[in-house]
Amino acid sequence: MDFVYIITRPGIIMLIVLAIAIIYALYFKPEKKLEKEETQVSKLATTPLDLNDEDATIACLVASIDYYEEIKKDVKVISVRRVG
Repeated sequence: MDFVYIITRPGIIMLIVLAIAIIYALYFKPEKKLEKEETQVSKLATTPLDLNDEDATIACLVASIDYYEEIKKDVKVISVRRVG
């Protein structure tokens, strides 16, 4: 058999083209997009919670638990203030 005869057959050419197409498809696969992390909504400077104030501590816990149950994501309390 002659090498030129084997290369010029249409089935072999299509097989080579298909192999090259599969290699390129796997080599240039699209990258997964990473989710953009949430940024802090408030631009105010935060101060740590005074743990000696029981009302503020309980208010933070209740607010964070309620909000966590609502959005099902991690919650960070940034500030606490007394209303009324």
